[in-house]
Amino acid sequence: MMYRQITLLLLLLLLLPGAALARVDAEITHSIKTETPPRDLAGSTDGQWLYVLTEGGRVQVYGADGALNDVIKVDPAMDRISVAGFAGAGIDDKVYVSSSKNGAVQALAVSFAVSVDTTGAPFVGPANAPVEIVVFSDFECPYCGQVGPLLDQVLERNAKNVKVVFKHFPLAFHKSARPAAIAAMAAQKQGKFWEMHDRLFQHQKNLTPEKFRALAQELKLNLAQFDKDQAGPEAAQRLDKDINDGRRAGVRGTPTLFINGRRVKDRNAAVIQQMINEELKGRK
Repeated sequence: MMYRQITLLLLLLLLLPGAALARVDAEITHSIKTETPPRDLAGSTDGQWLYVLTEGGRVQVYGADGALNDVIKVDPAMDRISVAGFAGAGIDDKVYVSSSKNGAVQALAVSFAVSVDTTGAPFVGPANAPVEIVVFSDFECPYCGQVGPLLDQVLERNAKNVKVVFKHFPLAFHKSARPAAIAAMAAQKQGKFWEMHDRLFQHQKNLTPEKFRALAQELKLNLAQFDKDQAGPEAAQRLDKDINDGRRAGVRGTPTLFINGRRVKDRNAAVIQQMINEELKGRK
């Protein structure tokens, strides 16, 4: 029955005016040689990764260049794999493996480390620290104001191994967040970013140009230079770069934290410390 339907469809296409065979251009971009025979494979939702389920219960993760990035161990009985997620909405891949023999199913929450450019961004901690925590933040975001004490605690416990880097990510619906970020950048030009950072979070409900200038005066900044730096193009350009860096890293809201490029999914001291320990162990 299926054969007859396909034959009829082909005949109809040939009889249509102007019908022609479609031309398909294809080329082999790269080849992959798995360590053990593959059983099934699936692509990530953003098209950047390939998950290959092989014999022995191993999910091998390959990048777009065909290079093996990591291996995830699963039940050896698994012989099928599929992927769900929505990269465009910042929803990480979830990989499902299942067994046609015993009906077992395992779900794997998968996220990838990203590279964030922190050149010129303000930081605290050793410049060459092996662990870098990048914080994308918004001065009008109440949750961002709560991250500071948490990171102070993390820094105190890991003084030699961790540095915290601040990246601006003012949300569009926070109308005062962008000018506050520019005020902080102007203070950074005079070596007082973190002092301005703390005061801006203390005055989240009063982020006005008058308050920015009053805080600058309190910090004994050169007010003429402060005004000039706020109005100049450099701060706006740097701010836009931070925002674009965040978008490329998959930031959708604030605060968003990355530890050596790995997204922090649960902002508490225990989880952050565990991730720091994993990074230190990995380096050793």
